[in-house]
Amino acid sequence: MVATVKSRILCPIILLLLLCLAPAAATGTGSGSSADAARCNNGQQAASNRQQDATTETVNVDAACMLQVVSEGLSGAVGSAGKRVLLQDVQESLKKRTHEGPAAVNLGKAGTYAILSKAGISTVPTSAITGNMGVSPIASTAISGFSLVADSTNTFATSTQVTGSVYGPDYASPTPSDLTVTIGDMEIAYTDAAGRHTPNFLNLGSGDLGGKTLVPGLYKFGSSVIIPADCTIEGSRLSGETDTWIFQMSGDLIMAANKQVTLARGAKASNIVWQVAGYVEVEAGAHMGGILLVKTAAHFRTGSSLTGRILAQTAVKSRILCPIILLLSLCLAPAAATGTGSGSSAAYPELMAAPAKGFCPRMS
Repeated sequence: MVATVKSRILCPIILLLLLCLAPAAATGTGSGSSADAARCNNGQQAASNRQQDATTETVNVDAACMLQVVSEGLSGAVGSAGKRVLLQDVQESLKKRTHEGPAAVNLGKAGTYAILSKAGISTVPTSAITGNMGVSPIASTAISGFSLVADSTNTFATSTQVTGSVYGPDYASPTPSDLTVTIGDMEIAYTDAAGRHTPNFLNLGSGDLGGKTLVPGLYKFGSSVIIPADCTIEGSRLSGETDTWIFQMSGDLIMAANKQVTLARGAKASNIVWQVAGYVEVEAGAHMGGILLVKTAAHFRTGSSLTGRILAQTAVKSRILCPIILLLSLCLAPAAATGTGSGSSAAYPELMAAPAKGFCPRMS
């Protein structure tokens, strides 16, 4: 990433590091000599002059390259231990200032669900799900194949296939009202994702993402999107864990059998949103990554899996022998920014995936 940085902020720091510390390393006399003091004074004066001339000046710098320059300037000047401490401070400071991609979509209460649907959730024959599931406004009877057992409070149900709770609008208070808010948050999130403007990438690959490495940004497609070959979602060098992606599509999202969406360089599923106006079809043995905000239905076939969430406005179902298989990590890993663009928000669980023994082929 090339960042535009006011030279009055960073340039004096860089000049002082290079003009003050680096020369000491070269001479080997240490920082206490009169020569070194003169160098530091000269460095401070140069930085001051630079700052006075920087009223309207901007300097384009690559943050990672800047870190490398600082590292080389510090080498030998403060010793290995001091270098490590100073570099950690510089690196953390740069990370806090660096974020690539659009402001993330705020899921609200919908972010506490592994699977959420307005029209039903079905599985044949069994699934292994860790995390909450819910339907609304349709009744809990639209959740099929899970052999639900109502809790004694009748506010939720349990299933041997679900490590978590299952909710429906026909359970006792406060579940119905909570679900109304949750479904509303899902719809708001979908509208937000669909309404983002000024994409960084328009109709990339004519909707074919196979074989591509997808950097942070807003991707807009005026068609369906296909993933016929493995692809990678890759974070930037310094801010991968906070980088964000939004994929908008007016059609469907179709992933071919036995293909993978791999998350690399710190990219998190909780920071990736697929806004799909049509349906999602993940074929047998494929592995998907990200939060699926789906206007219609989501279908997962034999042995398919997901690192992310499914938030669908119609049905979520498995149409062949093996169900959708989802495991929700309870570690509450940090999430992306809310709609403010600040790069931070309340954390929410991240969905992980794995095959169910005895029903699905082993995932690679």
